[in-house]
Formats: sequence, structure tokens, C-alpha cells
Amino acid sequence: MILKEKDGPSGQDDRSKAGHQQEQDVAFYLRREFGDDETVRIINDLRIEHNGERAQIDHLVVHPYGLIIIESKSIYGEVKVNGHGEWSRSYRGDWYGMPSPVRQAELQEALVKDLLRQNVEKFLGRLLGLQTQIGGRDWRTLCAVSSSAILHRDEMPRTIANRVVKSEFVAEKVRELVGSRAKGLVTARPRFSQKEIESIGDFLLQSHLGPSANTSAVAEPAPRVQEPAVSAKPEPAPNAQRRSTPEQQPTQATPSPATSPSQASPLACKKCGEQSKLTGMYGKYGYYVRCDSCHTNTSMKLPCPSCQSRKVRVTKSGPTYTSACQDCSHECVVFEQPTTPGHETGVPSRAV
Repeated sequence: MILKEKDGPSGQDDRSKAGHQQEQDVAFYLRREFGDDETVRIINDLRIEHNGERAQIDHLVVHPYGLIIIESKSIYGEVKVNGHGEWSRSYRGDWYGMPSPVRQAELQEALVKDLLRQNVEKFLGRLLGLQTQIGGRDWRTLCAVSSSAILHRDEMPRTIANRVVKSEFVAEKVRELVGSRAKGLVTARPRFSQKEIESIGDFLLQSHLGPSANTSAVAEPAPRVQEPAVSAKPEPAPNAQRRSTPEQQPTQATPSPATSPSQASPLACKKCGEQSKLTGMYGKYGYYVRCDSCHTNTSMKLPCPSCQSRKVRVTKSGPTYTSACQDCSHECVVFEQPTTPGHETGVPSRAV
């Protein structure tokens, strides 16, 4: 059963359209396979926030034995993955590195799992007076790539090759991971009841952030990347496309050294609005500030004030935190740590 369809495209450029079409293709195959299956719940384009972090999940499958997270990736050309799990793809005869969509799905899985663990009483019942947990369930991640991509599977680590499928085979792969009820009974796999499956699906839908939700102060677990659209038209040069990381854009323009970063609007705690009692910190998902008043964490990865892109990179130099946009190269000081005693975190300079 489909609980949520894919939302509309986030942009009108070729890159956004190609990414949207890829997600629509995967959603189609999942709907055709599981649209009438009451034991499976499909949520497309799920956006959640938990503990100050945000994840956008292309496709999530809830089934009797666990959950599956699918990352759709529009890729035109060839794809290789080396022994270290590092991805690269071809473009007009050259090879470029790209973030691992499998790793991205793993980060999304960790956030969803923690969200469910901390709210388990909302969708799982009690057994002999004790709250049941989600432990022991089967968690899987997949990457569904464009059907036109050429995968060098023989060179991929087996653990990654087993999780990468082309769009037209994604439903078959999901069905394989879900397995049959008879096999589940024989192997005694931990199982969600039908009511629990429905409750989990309802809880995740209630947790979904709509397109109009204000998530400007929430960091994404990993950068999202889309590949050139598959089209009969001449493709734009690599430096004309938006990239998530500087490694993907060899010709990316950099700001002039003589230009000083502008000063952004004062960073404020997303919960209580405090602006003065903040401490710069570094965590799993990058730089953030901790509110000394309410102890809430607020990410420093705010949308670019010039072009509103979320593809920003935060660096630290002494007490100054600078945000650089990867799309328009605009730079601004996002936070200035007070140098009074008790506010120096001692975090080494690094970029996210």
C-alpha cells in the first residue's frame, strides 16, 4: 500500500527534473508491486527532523520484518566503486568522484531508527506489561540508479554491489528482502503485527515535514547530489551544473581572496530565539551552536542568503565560523564565538 506519493520537483532546471523523474520511476515500480499489498507500507519523499538533524528519504518501505530505505540516484554514464567504498562516475570520457548514495542511505537509516526508538510507545504495544522495542528487526538500505547507467559490478565490493539496483529491478529486490510469510515462520524472524505496521506508517506520516515547513536551522545528514539529466539534447559542461561537494566540480569558481565574507543575520536558537548565550560546537553532522539557556542544538548550515541554496560548507577559523555557498560562491560569517571564558570550545578548524 502506498501511504505517500512523491512530491513535486524542487526546481525547474535539467538536474532537478532528472532527479525527480528518477524518483518517480522508482515510485512507479514500487507502486506496481506493492500497491495492493496490505502487509507493506510505502512512503515516498519522506522528510523528517530528529534531534536537530534532518533527513530526506526518497523511498521508505515498512514490512512485517523491518524497514528498507531506498536512495534514488539519477546517473548518466558509468559507475565504479573501489575497495574503499568510494564512488566515481564517467562524464564525456572523464571520471569524477561523487558522494556514496549507499552511505547517504545509511545515515538516513540511523536517523529514522533513532526516531522510532525514542517514540516506540506511540506505535508498538506492551507484552506482559513491558514496552516492546524495534530491536531485532531487519533494517536494509538500497540505492536505485537510473536504468541507463552502466554499473561495473565486478569491481564493486560485494556488500555494495548487493545494495545497488537499477530502477526496473528495485521492486524485485525489495520483494526478495521482505521474503515470504512462510519463510519468516520457519526462520522465526521477529515480526511486526499488521496493526504495528499500520501504526508505524501513520507515525512516520505524522512526522513528515511538508514542503512549507521551516527547516532552515536543521542540518542534512549528508549532501544530496543529482547527476546530469538523460536527454537527447547536448548536456551542459560539468562546471555549469550544481554540485554538492567541491570534489565533484573541478572548475568551480572560488571567491576572490581580497573579498571579505559578509556578515549574516545573527544566529538564533531555533527553540527559544536566544542569540547571545550560544556556544559553537562540532558534532556528527557538522558545526552547530548549543544554547546555554535551553540546551537546544541549532545547525550552522543555513541556506545561502544570496541564492537560498542549502549546498553550503561551514569552516572555522579561531572564533569565526564562515559559511560558503557551493552554488554561487557567496561567503558570510554565520557565527562569531564570544571569546569570554567558558565560550571557547577548542574545536579544530575543519570543513563540513
